[in-house]
Amino acid sequence: MDIHRRSSCRLLAGVLVAGSLAAGSAHAATRGAPPAAAPAPVAQVAPVFDMAPLPVTTGQLVQFILTPSGQVAGLLLADGTQVFCPRELGDSLPGIVHPGEQVSINGLKGAGRPIVRAYAVTGPRGRRIADVRVEGAVIPYDSPSIGPDVPVDGIILAPLYDMQGKVQGVIMRNHAVVYVGETNASRLAAWFKPGATLHAIGTGVAGERGTAINAREIGPDVNQAIHVEPADAPPPGAFPGSSGYDVIPGGSTAE
Repeated sequence: MDIHRRSSCRLLAGVLVAGSLAAGSAHAATRGAPPAAAPAPVAQVAPVFDMAPLPVTTGQLVQFILTPSGQVAGLLLADGTQVFCPRELGDSLPGIVHPGEQVSINGLKGAGRPIVRAYAVTGPRGRRIADVRVEGAVIPYDSPSIGPDVPVDGIILAPLYDMQGKVQGVIMRNHAVVYVGETNASRLAAWFKPGATLHAIGTGVAGERGTAINAREIGPDVNQAIHVEPADAPPPGAFPGSSGYDVIPGGSTAE
């Protein structure tokens, strides 16, 4: 029995020594291997114009202002300022600043409206992005939203403006963004007072960055909700069966 036990111990010790040697060889090979190449930095296009003379607005980012298709259209600052920017700039904003952080914007301030048209944005870590359009680049089109219904209920924080300073909906205290379009916003102005309760439902997005919808039903509560034409609805065409129903505007058969 002792002979077998001693043989087994020697065998086990041999296996352990061989494993240690193999691990040491693998570690040495790994240590001697060249490090993996770092990804090449993305080339930044230099702005053509000097943004420095533009007025500077600073503040704490409360939330991103999303479109119903989930694109970043701008920022809401803690003092209530709404910062708007073109799509190319908006797509880059989440990469340089997060809610709760300080941000600095070079842009034109609204006259009589708490809005800023951003041309350059600097985040808290010093990274700066500017409104630079690449020559020949195709400007993306935000097509009408199609998707599941998203309900929004809560208290209105502020009217939602567009880049021209026109009211197009509301921003809620729970950070949801409700679009109704300029015409509906004017018609429903009595309901769009800060502090008022609001119920709305429509297609849009609800995710990590926030909630934004094109309202189809809206009112002070679910029992008083009315139907409205969504802000991104296509313009009405000819009545089906009429002489102009099959006519494509701008086509050879159009008058």
